[in-house]
Amino acid sequence: MHENKNIGFIGGGMVAEAIIRGLILHGHDASKIYVSDPSEDRRNILSILNKKLNVHENNQDVSDGSDVLIICVKPQIFKAAAQSFSNKNNEKIIISVAAGIEIESIMSLFGEKSKLCRAMPNTPCLVGRGVSALIQSNLTESEIVLATYIFNSVGKTIWVQNEEWMHAITAVSGSGPAYFFHMMDLLKTAAMKSGIPADIAETLSVQTAIGSSQLALNSADDLLTLKKKVMSPGGTTEAAFKSLDENDLDKVWNEAIEAARNRSIELGSNK
Repeated sequence: MHENKNIGFIGGGMVAEAIIRGLILHGHDASKIYVSDPSEDRRNILSILNKKLNVHENNQDVSDGSDVLIICVKPQIFKAAAQSFSNKNNEKIIISVAAGIEIESIMSLFGEKSKLCRAMPNTPCLVGRGVSALIQSNLTESEIVLATYIFNSVGKTIWVQNEEWMHAITAVSGSGPAYFFHMMDLLKTAAMKSGIPADIAETLSVQTAIGSSQLALNSADDLLTLKKKVMSPGGTTEAAFKSLDENDLDKVWNEAIEAARNRSIELGSNK
């Protein structure tokens, strides 16, 4: 059923490309996917991705051909993008992936009766391992299933009821991959300081991150229990955490994540 829907993208950047790739990989007909971008380079890349894709420069062309319209632009230009096409009779589902832009703001642009969804995906969507938090207004059950189908093509979809949570979700899962990349780079650098070659150091760090996340995903234990199981009394891991506790690293990280959350609030208020 959902494979027959025409899905359009306003903005053909990396997020749009990831979802388009995911949809095609999951069997969605590329001829039923529409995308627009002002950049000729991006349009060329998307055209090469699949020759059946409908690639346009004009946003209205994409809107006219689509049952679902996903606005994949930066929050600073969301309003201009929303005003670049018409949505007659509110018949389309409008999905926004712009960080911080609230449902109320989207509603002010498309009307109170419009079918709206706000999504916060993250960059692991590029490899089909993302997590996307969604909140909706005026969607039917079948339309919620359709939105889930779209974002499940690039990972896991979570629906939330409280929009206030979206700022924290942006700070945790939206910005989160960068926190993990930073930690992986710290581990790699530490290994290299001991004379381990860069390629081996990177493999050790990245594979440890992959293994740890898989263990967390598949284990019945919660995260703190898993952490304690690595920490032998008087051992190396305990020594590391003693140093982290002495430097109050938890406080530093809590403040950093709070700063990201506050920035999400700021972005949303710049209407």
